[in-house]
Amino acid sequence: MPCLPKPAYFQFWILVLFLLPMSHCLYAADKIQIQIEGVKGEMLDNVRAYLSLEQQKNHPQLSASRIHNLHNRAPEEIQQALQPFGYYRVKVTSDLKSTPDPSGWQARYIIKLGEPLKLKTLEIHIDGEANKDNVFQQLLHNFPLKVGEVLNQLQYEKGQRNLLQLAEERGYFDAQLTQHEIHFDEQAYTAEVILKLDSHQRYRFGEVKFQNNEELKESILQRFLTFKPGDFYTGNALLAFKSALTNSDYFAKVDVEMERAATTPDLQVPIKVTLEPHKRNRYAFGIGYGTDTGVRGSAEWKRRYINRYGHQFTTKIELSEIRQSATARYLIPIGKTIDNFLTITAGYRDENTNTSDSELLLLGIGKHQTRTLLRRKLEEVIGIEYRDERFTVGSDSGHARLLMPYINWSYVKADNRIYTWRGHKIELGVRGALDNMGSNVSFLQTRLNTIFIRQLGAKGRIIARGELGYTSMDLLDGEFSHLPPSIRFFAGGDRSIRGYDYQAVGPKNQEGQVLGGKNLLVGSLEYEQKILDKWSLAVFYDIGNAFNDFSEPLKHGAGIGVRWQSPVGLIRVDLATALSEDGYPLRLHITVGPDL
Repeated sequence: MPCLPKPAYFQFWILVLFLLPMSHCLYAADKIQIQIEGVKGEMLDNVRAYLSLEQQKNHPQLSASRIHNLHNRAPEEIQQALQPFGYYRVKVTSDLKSTPDPSGWQARYIIKLGEPLKLKTLEIHIDGEANKDNVFQQLLHNFPLKVGEVLNQLQYEKGQRNLLQLAEERGYFDAQLTQHEIHFDEQAYTAEVILKLDSHQRYRFGEVKFQNNEELKESILQRFLTFKPGDFYTGNALLAFKSALTNSDYFAKVDVEMERAATTPDLQVPIKVTLEPHKRNRYAFGIGYGTDTGVRGSAEWKRRYINRYGHQFTTKIELSEIRQSATARYLIPIGKTIDNFLTITAGYRDENTNTSDSELLLLGIGKHQTRTLLRRKLEEVIGIEYRDERFTVGSDSGHARLLMPYINWSYVKADNRIYTWRGHKIELGVRGALDNMGSNVSFLQTRLNTIFIRQLGAKGRIIARGELGYTSMDLLDGEFSHLPPSIRFFAGGDRSIRGYDYQAVGPKNQEGQVLGGKNLLVGSLEYEQKILDKWSLAVFYDIGNAFNDFSEPLKHGAGIGVRWQSPVGLIRVDLATALSEDGYPLRLHITVGPDL
């Protein structure tokens, strides 16, 4: 190397020293494959999270020496990763070797879990007012840790969170864990858990103050309360109160705030409710298609609040290929809860099907309320309705005038009313009329509808549907031929026996025209399997009939279908065959609407 002047020589070596640390950029980093045997699931995930070698395997500066250092630390890290799951005697066999690939390594760890550490003693003490709260006793009974089982620290931490969350939910806002310890006995290889919760006193609901409320009287707003001032606080009651206000259609925005800073000496927490009213008028337009109705459209106007007493008015016009109708409904809140109200309804309907022609005028009033039966809340409607209906059904024609008292009960429970994985709906209704008492025909009728939906496997569900109707006329000396089609029973169609036309199943006259029947029996069983996020396939079997005598034969239908959870609702497309007819004719059914 030629001699350089001293200044240049000095600068040369400064440049070399500066570039030397950057020389790793000229070479590819070492690569490593990591193989872990002996654990899976959450334990494997936690091992990978603890392993430094796993976390740094893609580091651009990973070198052979760094790999050896991290590999040597791996057994201790694996042992630490498995302790939360109750394994404290873990043995790890480790191996590190180079691979034929340039700069390649393979690390292998064989894990033997050994005997898990068992929980010998579980002591949970609750001091304060929560000591007498039965809900806490239920929580302790279902505590994630059990004596004699493996000490899982993740479940231990979950148990602590459950205690504190329940305290917050039940209004013990000052609650705290005064002791939370795990003691290990290394010789006996057992553990003892001690938890102490001091709940202190329980808070209560205080005065409810409504802000920005000019549209409704406060007495109407009080109907939405799910608690009374002075009641013990629960988070569920407060959430139900907010949900009731939100779902009322009176308000566009509801904000419910606990004013803890204003808590009274007797531990009552005031509640501030800020309301933003909806616009008075709501307009809605719809268009759709169903095999039973053909193309259909609707227009609706709703007056959300007519006065400060919360009265509402709705009118709706519906047009389809077989039906034209107009309905007006006036709602009046009554009583002290949102479940109580009166509805006054007036309507007109002109319907022309392959089975019957009917022109109907109606006027009715109904009282809606909630009734508790067997600890279940049922929606109950009691009312009276007057119908004036001119009709033709096959060879029967007439002009029916019916003054009908009625009562309906319904019960719905579902995880989601639009697309249900687990839920059911039961509806029972009774109605009737007496000749010469506002009516020109006598009858008594009962109808029961049920739907049960249960999840089957990870992506499947079973849907069972049943419908039963019975009409008594003999005891009341009524004439069936005088009953209009809106009172008679028919079967067939999208939501009945698929494979048959709408209202095409029932007793017939000598000319083969369907007249409808006194009684109805329909059942359906369907299996649906989700294939994509919003798409499902279904197979189904339907059975039933409308008849005057239950001994008459049943009709059968079966088919396959496609389901799509569209932005406008659940769309069902079914191809069904009428198994009870010659040639097994096929029929396409298309419906839009929620499960329940």
